[in-house]
Amino acid sequence: MLKDLKLAMGAAEMAGAATPMGAAATQLYAKFAREENEGLDFSAIIKMIRGTPG
Repeated sequence: MLKDLKLAMGAAEMAGAATPMGAAATQLYAKFAREENEGLDFSAIIKMIRGTPG
């Protein structure tokens, strides 16, 4: 998922498109991946956002 977000952000940048929500999603998912969650389904990020365990 992070790879896909980074690709999308790169394409948006090349097109000159502002994507503040894309940038926020990329930062949030990068934090999620750094916390050893990278192998989990992307929907698991909701638990991190809510502050609930596992």
